[in-house]
Amino acid sequence: MTQTILVATDGSDGARSAVALAGRLAGCLDANLTVLHVLLHGNAAEQAGELNEVERIVPHVSRAAMPRLANVPATMGEVFSASQSAEETARIVTVLGERIAENAALLAKQSGAARVDTRVLGGDYAGTILDTADDIGADMIVVGSRGLGRLRQLLVGSVSHKVQQYAKCTVVTVR
Repeated sequence: MTQTILVATDGSDGARSAVALAGRLAGCLDANLTVLHVLLHGNAAEQAGELNEVERIVPHVSRAAMPRLANVPATMGEVFSASQSAEETARIVTVLGERIAENAALLAKQSGAARVDTRVLGGDYAGTILDTADDIGADMIVVGSRGLGRLRQLLVGSVSHKVQQYAKCTVVTVR
């Protein structure tokens, strides 16, 4: 029987669908749900502004990570451009991740989950998801599919594909 579910989110529309499904499953199964956000890094951090959810939380992220700014930037790209140090950029990424996880936990509860925990961790996306699943004793992992093109998927593989391939428990990929 499923007692512990892990759902990974990056704030994308696909991840929101995964969180909603995981919340419904956790509610129906009376399971514990852990929402995981793996901190964005490299190109993914720069592309964060393309996520709908991220643009809605720009004011929160900029105020929390860079209180020195007199004017709140309009976009996440402007937030990253205003960063004056590597430490400040890291703080932006952390605050962004925490807010994505908080929003996902709220959605999971609204979808039916009674017990929701959040984790925000750094590291390799697939590896961190798998390590967290082991750490919490997950019976199920729910992830969204990013829909990478076939050529790119063959070259680098997708996070959801790697999780499916190496997980020790059931993996549900939401499209």
